[in-house]
Amino acid sequence: MSRSLQLVLAVTLTLLGLLLLLALGTYQAGQVHGSSPAMGNPLGTAGAYAAHGLLRAWGLAAVLLPLVVLGYAVALWRDYDLSSVGRRLTGTVLLLPALCGLLHLIPVSWGWVQDLLTHWDQLQFRGLGGALGRLLCGPVDPPFAGGWLVRWLDITGAAAVLAIISVGALLMMDMGLSTWLRRTVRSIRASAEERDDPSSARRVSTSPFVPSAPPVPKNRHTTSIHAVADKLKEISDAPLDQGAEALLERIRQHQRQVEEESRQAASVVVANQPEPEAEPADETGIPSAEPDAVTAAAAPAVQRIAKPTARNKTERVDGKPDGYVLPPVNLLEANKVRRDVEHELEKIAIGKAIEAVFADFSIEVAVVAATRGPVVTQYEMKLLDQGLRVSKVEGFEKDLAMKLGTEGIRIVAPLPNKTTVGVEVPNKIKEAVVMRELVEAIDPAVNILPMILGRDAVGKPLVTDLAKCPHLLVAGSTGMGKSVCMNAMICSILLFRTPDEVRFIMVDPKMVELAGYEDIPHLLAPPITDMTKAHAALEWACQVMDQRYEALKATGCRNISDYNQLGIEEIRARLDKKRLSMDDLPEAKDRMYYIVILVDEYADLMMVNKEVEKSIVRLAAKSRACGLHVILTTQRPSADVVTGLIKSNLPSRICFRVVDKNNSRVVLDVSGAENLLGKGDMLFLQPGTSSPVRGQGVWLKDSEINAIVEHAKKQGRPEYNEDVVKVGAVAQEGGGSGGKGAGGEWVSDRGFHDAVQSMYRYNKTGADFFRRKLGIGYNKATAYVEQLEDLGFVGEQKSTAPREILKSWDDWIELLKENGVTWEEGDDLYRNPASLGDA
Repeated sequence: MSRSLQLVLAVTLTLLGLLLLLALGTYQAGQVHGSSPAMGNPLGTAGAYAAHGLLRAWGLAAVLLPLVVLGYAVALWRDYDLSSVGRRLTGTVLLLPALCGLLHLIPVSWGWVQDLLTHWDQLQFRGLGGALGRLLCGPVDPPFAGGWLVRWLDITGAAAVLAIISVGALLMMDMGLSTWLRRTVRSIRASAEERDDPSSARRVSTSPFVPSAPPVPKNRHTTSIHAVADKLKEISDAPLDQGAEALLERIRQHQRQVEEESRQAASVVVANQPEPEAEPADETGIPSAEPDAVTAAAAPAVQRIAKPTARNKTERVDGKPDGYVLPPVNLLEANKVRRDVEHELEKIAIGKAIEAVFADFSIEVAVVAATRGPVVTQYEMKLLDQGLRVSKVEGFEKDLAMKLGTEGIRIVAPLPNKTTVGVEVPNKIKEAVVMRELVEAIDPAVNILPMILGRDAVGKPLVTDLAKCPHLLVAGSTGMGKSVCMNAMICSILLFRTPDEVRFIMVDPKMVELAGYEDIPHLLAPPITDMTKAHAALEWACQVMDQRYEALKATGCRNISDYNQLGIEEIRARLDKKRLSMDDLPEAKDRMYYIVILVDEYADLMMVNKEVEKSIVRLAAKSRACGLHVILTTQRPSADVVTGLIKSNLPSRICFRVVDKNNSRVVLDVSGAENLLGKGDMLFLQPGTSSPVRGQGVWLKDSEINAIVEHAKKQGRPEYNEDVVKVGAVAQEGGGSGGKGAGGEWVSDRGFHDAVQSMYRYNKTGADFFRRKLGIGYNKATAYVEQLEDLGFVGEQKSTAPREILKSWDDWIELLKENGVTWEEGDDLYRNPASLGDA
């Protein structure tokens, strides 16, 4: 449901609820019974009869209907999670008769009850529960006309049953009753303890699993609970001769210092903060690990973003100088407000269970902190036995999984830059990671090609810059989140960059994954589904890479960023010094845009043509400085697909759940991906690091993707470059093969030229024809046919029908000249077959 529709429904329900309350509150019997003088309802006849019907049916319990309507209006307005509407409505349906019965048990002899029934003219029901209340708990008068529960359970039993049903119904409605009850019990218990021992109210608990009394407010940027306790002890131990005024001044000074530290910490990026040894306690009483223990050793490619400022939110939707307007953030859906009152107790229980598992093996540990993320919670565990080897702890993943009854547990021993061990345990109540709040946290000026990946294990934004990666490999089994991740990366760039800043080449062997991006202005070519054209596109990218390096060399620039800062006049001036012009260098433009090459299923591309690996390796090894970046995905991360050359040139890798630890080692060089939960649970290996970071991938709905794509299409049409998918580009000078390597042998193969001459002379093609006519083997003849198809001269094989000849003889001659092939004037091999006649 869109946010605008939610607001409309919220306003509508609010008006309906208020009107019902007004009708019920002003109802009198004379409004419908024709009394003299006649009475009127503020809502007219309709309001009077509506109130009359509701009160006769349900009595005073009719007020529940407008209250429920107003409750759902508030939930829609505040964007609460309404995913369990059926359960909540069922609770409402159960609560109504239970409330009617309980109201009917109130004695009619009470004066206010008698007055209210007289006011409504409902004395015949003999109770405040209306007709439904009388049916359940009315007087048992012969002949039997009501009071079913009272007849069988007596008044006491009926009241107990109805009370139990009411409590169960309220729990099903999830209106926060459990939180209220828990707080009430805690308050009563605290009051009793203070009454029995007044000094207990001033004690500070040292156990990480016992919440402090009074509770410490949740603040991730203040000093830790232990530091506060130490400071209080220091103050309390001060000599008495300081005087009350001096003691009060010390307390005030410490409070000002804490507040100043909080303001400073909130204004900087979390990744740049030094990591304290202990951190503040969260609402469970377990100190939170802050900053993130797993991702503390962040490489430059990943930023932990601080709270967004108003400037960040407005800057990104401003128009660009070229007139292109970036998509507004309101195209994305906001996250639902979840009321997870259970996660406090869950942290405490799991922390104790972790300690118990290690205690069973005579290993003393203490859980000293817990930080909750959207899908997993990271528990920091301190080893109390100083002689214990850290490597011994890593083998307890399966024991913990069995004890806790869950999968997906991961042990990080030790945590980077810390003296503790991290234990990542899946949450029972998981939260979706939405794009909108992450987009609002990004400053576009920080990243060149920002890509939103999701949130890490402790809930910090996981955002990377593709320009610093500089290439990315995404692997994982089917259905684990690869396609969602790629869509998120594409949309991230579309949200922050214009077509003049970045262009895409998309290779889509599945034909449906990237089809939705067709016709966006950021494309250099339509999504490529023909694998022969995919090879040509990669070769074209190699050619562009070489041309851009020539332009960088001629202008004295080290990378594309330096080049783009020169300006057209400076570029021309530098070229003039070397006696060059803009026409001498094809890629010498006023600005170079970045090119992102996406291959959705690399393994399928490898099966069609293994030569593509050479082009990808060449791009990955050299193209970073000139603005070309490669993203590969594969669902078969085996050693023959993700080869050593690929891994060495793609240092940034994302791995979703795989079938076994061997596949995990192929992608990440370490095991662990086989224990992930799936559905976006991933490990991200940053460049320059050996320990992957666990995170939850962002969830991007199809409606959000379509909204971003439609906005981009409205800004302009794509300017496709036909050379990208021109199959002849594989042999052009300067490409990945250059016409002399693999894929360009046909340029100098006179036997292949003879095959082309025969094809046009006899208007026939096919492996059998070439084998008979040229006297060659079947394998070579088949290779000639495939080469002609790659060059676009013959069509695809369709059943048993002969292949169609797509281009003319003049096109063949023109292609030879483009590739530098020369011949003597009398050479019959290059004469038009029409002038030779039939043999």
